[in-house]
Amino acid sequence: MPSPEITGKAWPSIRSGPLEARFLPDNGGRMTHLVHDRLGDILVPTPGPEFEPLNWPKAGAYPLFPYHNKLVGAAFVHDGKRHEVLPHPTLGTDAQHGPAHRRAWQVASLGADRIELVLDYDADPDWPFDFRAVQRMVLGDDRLDIELAMTNTGQASMPGGFGWHPYFAADLGRPASCDASRIWPPGDAGVPDGTRSEVRSEKPLPNEAHTLFLSHWQRATVVTNGGIEATLTAGPDLKHLVAHRTAGYVCLEPVSHVAGAFGFPAGSDSGLFVLRAGEQRSAGFSLSFGGF
Repeated sequence: MPSPEITGKAWPSIRSGPLEARFLPDNGGRMTHLVHDRLGDILVPTPGPEFEPLNWPKAGAYPLFPYHNKLVGAAFVHDGKRHEVLPHPTLGTDAQHGPAHRRAWQVASLGADRIELVLDYDADPDWPFDFRAVQRMVLGDDRLDIELAMTNTGQASMPGGFGWHPYFAADLGRPASCDASRIWPPGDAGVPDGTRSEVRSEKPLPNEAHTLFLSHWQRATVVTNGGIEATLTAGPDLKHLVAHRTAGYVCLEPVSHVAGAFGFPAGSDSGLFVLRAGEQRSAGFSLSFGGF
């Protein structure tokens, strides 16, 4: 299908076989659509190109740099210094999901079946460190491969992590599962507070609204409203996963660290990493599609 026009230029798109993905680089490096020609939307379609950066649509998929979920108190301590960032206006004193998906990304390269998006971030009130974020995506006839990378482009070390936040087009009646063997109980702020993770034995995800903080996983699956079985796989560099469900969508978010990690005690196995000046960290994951 042709790509719609935005202020005189096309939404960048990639295609392979029956699959097409479209993007809005200017609006946070988002994948706005992931569609099968016959079976329809894999991701909830983004309704249009214009939206408020702090009131983003629950649709498509967007990058999570340099943290995800809540940053409790919109502050953290690194290398003995307290840093404060701007809170999200609907969360009171907390920040959320990092600023990268609220900045304009650049298309570094674009092919028929692949795209590379880049963000060069300069320290500002939303995040006090410089970094470069990269998304590399390759679309196959029945799969999508994604690599995320972050480089510290500043002069001092910086903490952080990354992930990806998709909204799968699946209602509460559609099956979803994850093989994660650990689950992190939320604290008073609604995210884990450093309490140790617990053993998890069940694989199905609840057919009701929920948010679960999981880890030590390899495979997560959801069946879309169109009948496509979408299976997410990742390696140990993305050993955490947030499963979030409402009546309208299922989010299976592969992430490098557990939510709330900035508030964990020192030495916790949270997955949060520290990049020295010039250092890079990257990780890959895949979505495979069946049922067609």
